[in-house]
Amino acid sequence: MSISSAIDLSGRVGLVTGGGTGIGLMIAQGLASCGAKVYIAGRRVDVLEKSAAGYQGKGSIVALCMDVVDEESIKKGVKFISEADGKLDILVNNAGITTPLGESDFATKKFEYSAEGKIPMELHFKLNVFAPFFVTSAFLELLEKGARSRIDGTSSVINISGCAAVMKSGFANLSFAYATTKAALDQITTSLAADLARRKVPVRINAIEPGAFPTDIVPAEIFEEYRTKPLPGLIAPVPLLRWGKPEEIALTAVYLASTGYTNGIVLRVDGGLALVNP
Repeated sequence: MSISSAIDLSGRVGLVTGGGTGIGLMIAQGLASCGAKVYIAGRRVDVLEKSAAGYQGKGSIVALCMDVVDEESIKKGVKFISEADGKLDILVNNAGITTPLGESDFATKKFEYSAEGKIPMELHFKLNVFAPFFVTSAFLELLEKGARSRIDGTSSVINISGCAAVMKSGFANLSFAYATTKAALDQITTSLAADLARRKVPVRINAIEPGAFPTDIVPAEIFEEYRTKPLPGLIAPVPLLRWGKPEEIALTAVYLASTGYTNGIVLRVDGGLALVNP
């Protein structure tokens, strides 16, 4: 048994939406470090190019301008990857939203916006639910080609959900719309996985429910105040009394991308936050 060869992603092509920053970039770097060529997609070309240029290691990261809520933009993304690589092996639907667009000072305002009743339900559903479904549908043919490029191969779709999907506690730093749409994404994950499996389409669909990972939206210093005490509205702090590390979320994605025997699961990576906050 060789674990190193099992997670070797050399020759595989990946796409991470919302991959220029945060959890998306952590995952993109993890996949690339195992040898994959990874496209990071988003609307901010300057951010994407800076992140791609900053990666040094095995594999590669390539910037791709694509808006996941724009049909024509998605079609252009499909066309670009089709012409450049002829297949797609890994799709990570990471692009999403936790707060209203334009709420750029969310981190400094901490948890005030939730109390103000800012719940942009329609926008949340567009990004967190509809986009993963339609992006997956658009790239499905390329994902099938990726699977068939290897003997007994499958391609992997990984939806990035959130532990809030299973928490009934009042999570004051996230809107009602966020938890609702992430729960919907979990359901889409398992239902779509079952549908493709019944039709013998060699594309696996899984999801990851991350907990708190410091990002550019909510930096570590904001979370530090709540490292040893509950976040507002919750019962208990993260049992491990720390936040997630980039390599922990990246390794989870690498596992789901590399194993061909895991399908239709929702894997929680939150340090036990949801476990102690039902």
